[in-house]
Amino acid sequence: MVDEALTGLARALPKLAMRLLPLLPAAFVAAIGFAADPPQAWAESPVVLDGANKDMREAILELLPDRDRPTTLFEAERIAEEAATRALLWLRSEGYYGAAVTPEASEEPPSARLIIAPGLRFAFADPALDYVGDAPSSEADAAVREAIAHVRAGAPGRAQDVIASEAAALNRLQQAGYADARIGERRVVVDHAAATVAPTFRLEPGAMARLGAVRAEPADLFREDFVARLRNWDEGAVYTPEALARLRRDMSATGAVASVSTELGPPDANGVRDVVMQVEPARRNAYEAGVSYSTTEGLGVVGEWTRRNFTHRADSLTLSSTLAEMQQDITAEWLRPHAAGLGRSLTLGAAIEREALTGYTRQGVALYASVDASNRLEFGTSYGARLSYDQYDDLAGGVSNAVVLSGFGAVRRNTTPFEHRLDPRDGSLLELRLEPSISSGDETLAFGRAIAEGRVYRSFGREDSLTLAARIRTGWLEAISGSAEDVPPDRRFYAGGGGSVRGYEYNSIYPRERDTLGLTPGGQGLLEGSIEARWRFSERWGLAAFVDGGNAFDSWSDAADLSFGAGVGVRYNLGFAPLRADIAIPLDDERSNADYALYISLGQAF
Repeated sequence: MVDEALTGLARALPKLAMRLLPLLPAAFVAAIGFAADPPQAWAESPVVLDGANKDMREAILELLPDRDRPTTLFEAERIAEEAATRALLWLRSEGYYGAAVTPEASEEPPSARLIIAPGLRFAFADPALDYVGDAPSSEADAAVREAIAHVRAGAPGRAQDVIASEAAALNRLQQAGYADARIGERRVVVDHAAATVAPTFRLEPGAMARLGAVRAEPADLFREDFVARLRNWDEGAVYTPEALARLRRDMSATGAVASVSTELGPPDANGVRDVVMQVEPARRNAYEAGVSYSTTEGLGVVGEWTRRNFTHRADSLTLSSTLAEMQQDITAEWLRPHAAGLGRSLTLGAAIEREALTGYTRQGVALYASVDASNRLEFGTSYGARLSYDQYDDLAGGVSNAVVLSGFGAVRRNTTPFEHRLDPRDGSLLELRLEPSISSGDETLAFGRAIAEGRVYRSFGREDSLTLAARIRTGWLEAISGSAEDVPPDRRFYAGGGGSVRGYEYNSIYPRERDTLGLTPGGQGLLEGSIEARWRFSERWGLAAFVDGGNAFDSWSDAADLSFGAGVGVRYNLGFAPLRADIAIPLDDERSNADYALYISLGQAF
């Protein structure tokens, strides 16, 4: 099957080239025109440096502010003196404590110059460690000494190494449970005769802290049982900064607060300290709207109203509506974060839906409930159930109405960074979803669906400017009792559309002979995949090139008969997500009558 798919792609490439040629000039001119930033002018430092090696000169010049060339002797003297001060500070921070920097200024023409004599680079002597107050445990002391060992005898006496080691030592104390640890007065002895730098690290460990209960202030904003559920440690556990960081993160993720900070209360007789969250509530009511457009799926508008902290559990009640050419719905949803454990939210919802697709028209109502793992979790499990009643029109044959009770269980492993979930650049995603269902109405049967998906992202080049992304998705449904031919059409598989095979109408790829034979549309199986290259050539703008392929089928022997789409796109970084505009060319004339498709939406295609 793989060989057949590759052969089909090879045959399709010449056709792709012919179709893209008329579109590429306009597309790229538009992209370049939008992407071109206005020319910027700036004045580099006019100071000339003498007496230092190339690396020193480049490092010092990086520190000097941009200045126009001096026009008088006074300006030249001022610029030279300013540069000399900055250069001397940098040299000493790098261990050149005997350095000399002489500023010079000339009148004809006005110019500034530095004469640099770095001298000998001083080296570290063995560092010393002093504790103010009681010394920490032997384990914590060993960790601190390991942290300051990076300042080793004989190494260049760089100030930055002292500061970094000092911060690392403080972090080791806090990791060991010393929440109130502080950095004491630093003492550094520079011996010019021996050309050495001898630092003494002074740390104040304080007492070891143990974590107790959690409470929020103001106290009337959240229910006590909800706040207690946020605790991610056993009572009496040794303090760690990560425990409090996760507490703040879990609270912020609910959307019910605008800001949250934490502090430790006073210790009890056993040294246990409660954690106090200082929270600022978010606005109780939120309004959102979104717009998407594609030539295959038309214009879509989404509106939402959300009431936050609905029952003082940081929950939310959301009423939303979608108005699009192919889909319309009204949904009410109640979300309770952390209701099923930390990072696992409970969702209850009801929806009225209508969709008009290539194979059928559906209208119906649904009730659903689910427990969903947070997107922040690397490994998560989700499960839920849905009860729906649907009627189907515009069918050549098959089921015309169905009542379906379905469940699902999903396992997901996501290693992409959370801050880039709408624009992944590294990592991978693996997900397996099982959906057992019972259907009654025109036909009574039990069936199950299995869906697996994998995605991988890798970035290359300077500042990861080039990202290569790939995905593969497959699915299969099987009748447990009854016939798979009687599975309702919306539970069968389809390919095509902006998140599937671009260039084709949404859900338009399936065995079309089923329509001729009077069978329920859709396929019993699905196989689709994509490869995409994303190039960011500025902070805001980027380009993409992609190839998608997919097929919905009734037999695995037909799985490799993929329909391909390919094209290019423009990306504009909005800060929180990219705005995507793609032009895709369908390469299978038998399954598409359009020459191309345009997609505009928020976030990457996958």
